[in-house]
Amino acid sequence: MSKYGETQTVLREEKYLVEALKEMGYEVEVHPEGVRLNSYYSEQEAKVANIVIRRQHLRGAYGDIGFTRQPDGRLTLITDELDEHRGYGGRWLGRVQQLYKEKQTLAMARARGYILKGREVTETSEGQQVRLQFVARR
Repeated sequence: MSKYGETQTVLREEKYLVEALKEMGYEVEVHPEGVRLNSYYSEQEAKVANIVIRRQHLRGAYGDIGFTRQPDGRLTLITDELDEHRGYGGRWLGRVQQLYKEKQTLAMARARGYILKGREVTETSEGQQVRLQFVARR
């Protein structure tokens, strides 16, 4: 039997997380009051999350993936521990965080009057690295 594991993140802003997950191709549910996560194992401890990707939208997953708002404002990732070995572990979270940061940076730059000049993606041994270039609006 598996169980849900929790991973603290530095993510705080729901809208950028939802945008990042959607860009990755996931169908995302947002529940301000929280909703129960479902698992393949019915006897698994129940967990509640505010942002949810249902397992039927996660290829090969045993359980839903969720993010729960913590009292300090950060979002905690909740995943079935078996799914960490099915592609939804640290590398997956790193990609989510990278897209989140890109969305957040683009929004902040636009708000300050900058225009995106270029986006460069480099493959590294740890995955993709994205470099954004901005110019000031004249």
